[in-house]
Amino acid sequence: MKKNKLLTIIPFLLFLLAVTACQKDELDLVIPYNDDITLNELKLDKDFTHVVPDGGFDSKGIHFNTVKGSNGQLEAGFAYSNRSNRSFTWTGTEAALDTNRYSVFTVRPNRTETYAVARVKGDDAYFTLDKPRIIEHILAANTTYAFLALTYGDYYGGSITKNEITGKMDTATVANPRVPSAPRGVWYTYVPGGVKKMSTADKDFYRIIAKGYLNGTPTKTLKFDLACCGSNPEHPAWDYIVDDWYKFDLTDLGTVDKVVFNVESSDVDPAGNIRTPTWFCLDGIRLKR
Repeated sequence: MKKNKLLTIIPFLLFLLAVTACQKDELDLVIPYNDDITLNELKLDKDFTHVVPDGGFDSKGIHFNTVKGSNGQLEAGFAYSNRSNRSFTWTGTEAALDTNRYSVFTVRPNRTETYAVARVKGDDAYFTLDKPRIIEHILAANTTYAFLALTYGDYYGGSITKNEITGKMDTATVANPRVPSAPRGVWYTYVPGGVKKMSTADKDFYRIIAKGYLNGTPTKTLKFDLACCGSNPEHPAWDYIVDDWYKFDLTDLGTVDKVVFNVESSDVDPAGNIRTPTWFCLDGIRLKR
């Protein structure tokens, strides 16, 4: 009897091992390897929160620059976060907007734990290495704030008017098309002049620019599209807005001790200023062994 039970259990255990292996292979498509720089040692007090540190922060030999405003907000550079929101906001308060500005937009809830959030202003969004190395790649993603702006433009549905008494925007709630199970909410960027919805007709784009440096001397510049709507001349049929973590290959920067990040967009105002929110997420830095 015991022998029969054992014969029944063994195939089941082998099945579980196979399923676990398959699941791990699937997760490895998104989750960094154990020896990558993942920032996960930067513990946050609770889920769905972020930190804008004074003076930047460090992770395994890499220092991330932070410019913190007097209001506690990220002016430029990097913060770190574990927020994972795909929903609209309900008000234009700082707290409500923070749920999207410091959140990564992914198809499923964020599985990379702590990650860096960049806000680009001038050349202040950069990290330095304690010794020169070749960076094989980083993982890059859109913030929820940028993703919604790229996907829906300045607002989605409903009506938006200014309350003459409070001076705030009053909005009629609309269904959230990205997260059917979420409560109703409102998408509005609160960016002066508004934000343009990315369009293939206009060959729109939004991209990260990475500039490598070694001892103060530029090495090379590389680009990664967070939105590509018919704007790649080599691949004119490409039409996408990044909605998960993807590898940004930095090998061609060569040996570097500093990487500066900028962004560029097809959506600019008459003065040439970018209207797309200049935010993105970064994780999983892999250094060449």
